Amino acid sequence: MPTLKTAKQLVVSSNKELVSLLLSQKLPLLKRAAKQIRRQRIEGLDQALAEALDFVMTKPRSWEAQNELILTIAATECTSLLPYLEELVQGNYSATVLYRSLALAIVYLQNKDKKELSYVYSILESGNQNLFAGALLGLNQREIILSHEEVQDFYSAAKREVYLENFRQVISPIQVLVSMAYLFEDKDRQELISYCQELNSAFFSSIITNLNKNKRIPYL
Repeated sequence: MPTLKTAKQLVVSSNKELVSLLLSQKLPLLKRAAKQIRRQRIEGLDQALAEALDFVMTKPRSWEAQNELILTIAATECTSLLPYLEELVQGNYSATVLYRSLALAIVYLQNKDKKELSYVYSILESGNQNLFAGALLGLNQREIILSHEEVQDFYSAAKREVYLENFRQVISPIQVLVSMAYLFEDKDRQELISYCQELNSAFFSSIITNLNKNKRIPYL
């Protein structure tokens, strides 16, 4: 039986072309490779993805490639890169969508084998809308079951004015929370729906309608 290290070497060997594109330091090529890896959910390319992301993070205007690589790292279960992502999320970015993707990736990977909410709780008071929304998206994509107390903690934070700014133009924490309300107890679900209808019934109507389908909206 091959060892874990041998298995990863086999993955890299069988995906030499994709690895070569990732390490090409040519933005269109590595972005295309990342998209393919994410779409096909090819695991075991942690090191190549890390090197590619390390390179594009030196290119401030390349936020689309940065974003694609971060989501690919999450989608392909690169848990070994959690410390790297946790370091990156401390940076200052003009492309604020990166905060959302980094938080999503961190929470998604932290919850691979067990429920882990420490990071989500740690950023509740950050005032960073993208960070909070991303953390909730990570839970959403894993379909993590939250207790009544946890739902109320996140709901109370999501109603703060700082997290409702421009909620029609960006993915807000309250938007993500209501989209995953099919996982909540009925009382919590109805409370969220009522609040969102009062906030802006037209904007939230399609999200609320989707709750009846009882399934997450794919993001990764």
